[in-house]
Amino acid sequence: METSDPSNQVSRHAQTLIPDPAAIIVPRRHGEVLIEPPAQQLAAFLAAARSGTKHSTQLATAAIDTLAQLARREFIVAMTHFAGETGFHPPSEDALLRPWIITGHQVELYHPGVWSKVILTDSLAKQRHGLAIDLLVDHDTVDHLGCAVPQWIGADLQKKMITWAEASALPAEFLSSPRHDEKTRWLSELQQLPLIQTDSLKEFTHYWQEDSDSRYISWMSRSRRSFERSFGMDVQHVPCSYICSGRAWHSFVLLWLRQARNWCNTYNSALDEYRVKQEITNPGRPMPNLAITEKELELPFWIYGHRQPRQRLVLQTNSGPRLMCGDRHIDVTDLLSGDLLAAAEELRRRLESVNLRVRPRALTLTMFVRLLLSDLFIHGIGGALYDQMTDQIMYKLFGVCPAYACASAGWLLPVAGHIDQSAGNLSHLKWREHHLRCNPEQLVPQNELTAAAKDLLHQRRDLITAINQSLITDRQEHRRRGPHWLRRRADFRRLHEINTLLLQLFGPQVDKLKSQMNHAELTQRNLSAARWREYFLAFHPRASLQQLITVIQSRVK
Repeated sequence: METSDPSNQVSRHAQTLIPDPAAIIVPRRHGEVLIEPPAQQLAAFLAAARSGTKHSTQLATAAIDTLAQLARREFIVAMTHFAGETGFHPPSEDALLRPWIITGHQVELYHPGVWSKVILTDSLAKQRHGLAIDLLVDHDTVDHLGCAVPQWIGADLQKKMITWAEASALPAEFLSSPRHDEKTRWLSELQQLPLIQTDSLKEFTHYWQEDSDSRYISWMSRSRRSFERSFGMDVQHVPCSYICSGRAWHSFVLLWLRQARNWCNTYNSALDEYRVKQEITNPGRPMPNLAITEKELELPFWIYGHRQPRQRLVLQTNSGPRLMCGDRHIDVTDLLSGDLLAAAEELRRRLESVNLRVRPRALTLTMFVRLLLSDLFIHGIGGALYDQMTDQIMYKLFGVCPAYACASAGWLLPVAGHIDQSAGNLSHLKWREHHLRCNPEQLVPQNELTAAAKDLLHQRRDLITAINQSLITDRQEHRRRGPHWLRRRADFRRLHEINTLLLQLFGPQVDKLKSQMNHAELTQRNLSAARWREYFLAFHPRASLQQLITVIQSRVK
C-alpha cells in the first residue's frame, strides 16, 4: 500500500488544500485573526466537495474507501448518542450527503484563540450547507481542573490558577465534574475576582450551577454548547471515546498492526525529516520516535483500562504477535490476515473482554479523522504545524493528503487599560542606565554642575587623553603590551573611581532613574499578565466575543 511522493510536495496533490507553514504565525495582538488558507479558499473548496467531489474519491484504495463510508455511518451514531445524552438535537437525516467540517481540542476551559476554530467550523458549515463537528479529545489528560485568572495582588497583576481539584493522570473520559462543595468553593472564588466579571461568565456560571451531571466531559460540553447556541452557532460535540468503539476505528488500528514495522518506520522517518527541515536538535520534539526493536514495536496509540492512566501501545513479536498493557496481553496472531472488518470486530471484542481500550495519539487522531471522516479539518497552530508530518505519513502510506486548515486569534482581555504605563519604555531606560554608568554627568544640565563635579570631569578627560595617547604609541611600535601598559591599567582603575564619585554626586538623579526602572519593570510584568492570550473565553464580554464571531464570519463570505 506504500507509495512514494517524488516531488515531496504533498500540498500539490489534487483535490486537497493545506496551509502554508510560513503563514502560520501566532496572533498575539488583540484583534488579530489567523485563517490559513484564507477562509474564502476554504469555502470554495467545500463548494466543490458539495457539488460532487466526495471525500471518498480522494482515497487511494477501495478498502479505505469502504472504511471511510463505515466510519461516517458509525460517527453519525456516536453524534446522535452523545446529543441525546446531553440534551441537544442530533444531526439531520441528510448528514451523510453534506460536507463535514471537523475541528477538535482537549476538554478544558480554553481561550478565544482555540474557540476561533469552532467559530470557523460553524461559519463554513452555514455557508456551504455542511455539518460542523467538534471532537472532544477525552483520551488526553487535563492539566488543570479550572483556569488561570488575572488578579491584582498589591501593585502586581498576576496569573492565578483557580481550580476545584488537583489534576489527574487519568484520561478526561474518567474525570468527574466538580461536586457540591468543590463547585460552590470554585465558583465563589471566581465571583470574587473583579477583572473577570462579565455577562459571559455569568452565563457559564448559571450552566455549571444548574447542571448536576457527574461526568466531566458531558458537564463541560453542555455548558459550552449552550453558550455557543446563544450566539446562533450549531456545532455537534462528539467525544473521541465514542468514535473509538466501532469497527471502523478498530479496523484502522488493525491496519497499523498488520503493517506495524513498515508503518512505524514510515512514522519515524516523517518525524526525522521534520526535525531536519525545522532544524530541531532535540530528539523528543515535537514528539519522540516510536521505539522499535526486534522483539517489540511501539505503535502510535494509547492503551489503558477503566479508570487507569494511559500506556503506550506495544506489539510484542518474539512469542507470537500480541498487544501488551502491563501484565495483560491480547494475542492478535490470527487477526493479522483475512477479512479486515471481521478481524476488527474480533479485536474489539478481545479488548473489551479484558477491559482495555485503544486510543489515538496526536498524529494518528488527525490521520483517522482526515483520512476517513472530514472533508475539511480545522487545526489550531500547533496541530497545523505537526500535521506536516501527518501529511508525509499519509502520502507515503495511502498516496493522499486530505484537506485541513489552521485558525487562531489574538483576543485579549480589556485589562491593560487599567495599568499605569507612565514610567516609560523599560528597554530605553535600561539603555540610559547603562550609558550613564560611564557618563554620569549627563544626569544634569551642564550649567548645574558643581565645582567638585567639574574637577572630576577635568581629571577624567586628562586620563582618557593619556590612555589614548599611550595606546597610539604602543600600536606604532607594534607592541601588544608596551611600556605604558601598567600605567594604563592604573589610569583605568582611576577612571572607574571617578565615575563612581560622579554617580555619588548625582545621588538624587540616580535614585530617580532607578525608581523609573523599577516602575517600568513592574509595568512590563503587569502588561505581560494582562496580554496573556490564553484566559478562558468566558472572561471576555459577550460583545467582544460577538465581534470575534463577526470577523470570522465576514472572511468566509
